[in-house]
This record gives sequence, C-alpha cells and structure tokens, in this order.
Amino acid sequence: MTQEEKQRVAVFRFGIIHEFVGGTRLDHGEQERLLREKCARKWDIPCSNQTRLSRSTILRWVRLYLEQNSRLDALYPLGRNDSGQSRALDQESGLALMQLRRLLPELTVVDLVAQMLERRLLTDGSSLSLSTAYRFLHSHNLMAKEATVPVDRRKFEVELPNDMWQSDVMHGPMVSSGDKLRKAYLIAFIDDHSRLVPHGRFYLSEGIVCFMTAFSDALLRRGLPRRLYVDNGSAFRSRQLEYTTAALGIALIHAKPYTPQGKGKIERFFKSVRTRFLPSLSPAT
Repeated sequence: MTQEEKQRVAVFRFGIIHEFVGGTRLDHGEQERLLREKCARKWDIPCSNQTRLSRSTILRWVRLYLEQNSRLDALYPLGRNDSGQSRALDQESGLALMQLRRLLPELTVVDLVAQMLERRLLTDGSSLSLSTAYRFLHSHNLMAKEATVPVDRRKFEVELPNDMWQSDVMHGPMVSSGDKLRKAYLIAFIDDHSRLVPHGRFYLSEGIVCFMTAFSDALLRRGLPRRLYVDNGSAFRSRQLEYTTAALGIALIHAKPYTPQGKGKIERFFKSVRTRFLPSLSPAT
C-alpha cells in the first residue's frame, strides 16, 4: 500500500470516529446509538472491497487514536498477507454460504447463520459470526437492497460555538484585475451555533488554493472547529483538504447531494451579502 493510500485510509477512519474523539462528551446511550448507526450502514472504504464496519473495529480505531495522542498516523493501516480473504471462513464454508444464500434469499443473515450451523455446512475448525457473514455476503454482492431511511428534516443547531462551521462559495461580481475583468468569489465560514463569521473574503478563484488560504485565515482568527460542513464541490472534495482537516482533528462533513437545507445558515449570510452589500458597489469598468 502506498503512502497516499495509507493517508486516504487514515482520513476515512478519522471520519468514522470523529464523534468519539472530538472533545464532545457523549453519554452511554448516545455512543451506543452512533455505533449501531455506523455498523448498520454501507461505507465506501478506501482500498477495500468491504462495505461494513464492526463495532470492535470502530472502537479499536478510537483506542489507537487516543492512545497515540490524537495523531492521524495512528490510524494508518498495518499490512497483512491475507488481504481479501476471510480469516474465519475457509473456501469450502464460503461456497456453502453462497449456495445457501441463493437457495434461501428471503432469510435474514441471522437466520442464514443459524441454518449453516443446523445443516452442519461449516468445515471442522471454521467459525461463522454475524460480522463475518455480513462482510462475506457484501463482498460477493449477496445482500438484499436496504430500505431507505426517512430523512430527518427538523431544524438542527449544534450545542456550542466552534462545534461546527459551515463553509461555501458564492459567485460574486466582475472586478478589475490588471487590464481584465474577472469574476470574484466570496469564500466564507460561519459558526453554526453563534452565527459568527470567522472569515469571509472575495477571491479571484474558487479553487483549492484560495479555499485553503481562506481556511487558514479563519483558523488563525478563531481556532479549530470540531467539524467543518461543506458541499460537494471540487475544492471541498480535494485530498489536500481531507488530509489537512483530519490531521488537525477536524471532522470534514459533506452535505448530501440535493439537500440544501443543511447549509441554510451560510446561504442566509450570502443572501444578506447579495441584497445589502453588493448593490452598494460601483460596477466594474
């Protein structure tokens, strides 16, 4: 695995555990709820054909990160020489599980494991836990499509300042740059709780270089937020931003496509800029 691939894996792992290590105290019930949610959903895991995470895996990442003083390299993957193979399920038992799944597609995974044991389809010395069955079936595309979970549309606000910043880019007016007219872009950040704007400035590009400059200025003025909420633009999906935020212990959260509700606070700020500030400017000539 290359160094870049290890960084991608570490950034992904930090994104999974950030609620547990970000400084916000979670009571036992909230922690258990988050663990169940993370174990229940599918993930696009870098450098892996698996799509599920087990409870023990997530807690192990939390322990490693905290034991090594919140260093991102604590989450780098260790090499293994049996990559892609199940450590608990041998080839013969795996084939039996696949055949049983195709024969009885209506069974839940719990019932499927029970049938494997009842029919004595496991070879001697093999074991089959629920997590192993889930991973194996997902890796062979033998899991039924999951039901869609209803989206919670209630108004959301974090509890404390610097718990989360929102950031976005607004297309601004044409401005003079040398002997040319160029479009200006407002890159801004807003604190989700206090509505304070840590930084907002017009730049001549909305690319990653200008965004990182703006982000650096915001951090210098107001410190580190626990989370940064952005959309899915190219700058926000850059490896540079993903690695920088993870290295600083900031969880980078992307809005779901076609759900602008989550960015309501930064959009209201942009609306104020358009209606109260931009009309007072003289047109560029």
